[in-house]
Amino acid sequence: MKIACVILGTRGDVQPMVALATGLIKRGHEVTICAPPENEGLATDNGCRFIPFGPSIQKEINENPKGQKGGVAVSISPKQGRKLVGDQINLLPGIISGSELVLAAGIVLGVQTAADILKVPYRLVAFYPILLGTTKDDPLKNRILFRSGRIMINMFMKGFINKLRKESGLPPITDAWSHWLGDKVIVACDKELHPAREGVAFPFIQTGFMLLPSKNELPVRVEEFLRSGDPPVYIGFGSNPITGTGKYSELFAEVLAKTKKRFIISKGWAGFSGTDTEGILYVDDMPFDKLFPRMAAAIYHGGTGTMAAIARAGIPQAAFPFMGDQFSNQKQIVSLGLGPDTCKFKDMTADSISAAVLDCLTNAHYKQNADETARKLKESDGLAMTIDHIEKEFSK
Repeated sequence: MKIACVILGTRGDVQPMVALATGLIKRGHEVTICAPPENEGLATDNGCRFIPFGPSIQKEINENPKGQKGGVAVSISPKQGRKLVGDQINLLPGIISGSELVLAAGIVLGVQTAADILKVPYRLVAFYPILLGTTKDDPLKNRILFRSGRIMINMFMKGFINKLRKESGLPPITDAWSHWLGDKVIVACDKELHPAREGVAFPFIQTGFMLLPSKNELPVRVEEFLRSGDPPVYIGFGSNPITGTGKYSELFAEVLAKTKKRFIISKGWAGFSGTDTEGILYVDDMPFDKLFPRMAAAIYHGGTGTMAAIARAGIPQAAFPFMGDQFSNQKQIVSLGLGPDTCKFKDMTADSISAAVLDCLTNAHYKQNADETARKLKESDGLAMTIDHIEKEFSK
């Protein structure tokens, strides 16, 4: 099959789709990735055809981190949203013409219409189940929040999408959210960590998280740091839009003083910087599958992909959530006994990080549960499950 993978989001949205693309290519399919331009190296280094499409999410976050505090999707104005959706509907059909299947991830409310113009099937790939809505057993607050979000999407986008659909000779949609999610969402996250529930608002099939194996080894300086003492603790906050990054080097130094432990700190999109010391090493992007098994614990933002990698390493973890799915992931960490309860990122202090670090390292139950979860995940191959489903449903 000729397959187009269209993604608009952060690294957490793009990387698992690159994993999916590489797996599909190995099965003999022809795959094109359309994603923000900063992902070209990630795609091409893994043998994927890449077409830059959409704005640079990394650039927008770095230039206006304060404007992104509610999450990339929440921070988009109606005008910006219509521009994104309009481009997806007006430009994509020409870019991915000849595709026999369109797979999409992230902020892609116009991509199903692009697929309809091409008369090919569409599937959304989601990495956390909360997009599927609530059940009748959920707290009233959660049901109201989801319903409000759905109403807002329809208020700002349904009429606009229908206008463009009419221009293309397509029938109108009745609900923008269900149009985004499509006929059956592929929920590509681990049941052991994020079980999707029956009774939610939209149909789905759950497979498992699609990890992208690293082609790189750990840098020499990281290897030297790892061998120079006890296993360190990882600290990283991914692609979160963080302001005032200068203060964090002082905060991390205070954590070092309070805990007397060693740390590897990921610079992330925020660009954390500081002076490497005997107890702290600042690093750029690292191959998680090589790094995390050699860590003692991980302190991070609660991103779904990072959570999946940490869980497979069998180490305790603690999340300080910033936005979106990170809050539900933090609750799952606590519920599964993989690490301690924590506060929101905006309330994070040296004391709260230090307490989380020491709790992760001294509570034997966290390590025991982490080991058991890692054992279960070794028996699960989310990438193979996802590809098997796609081939079963769509291969001729």
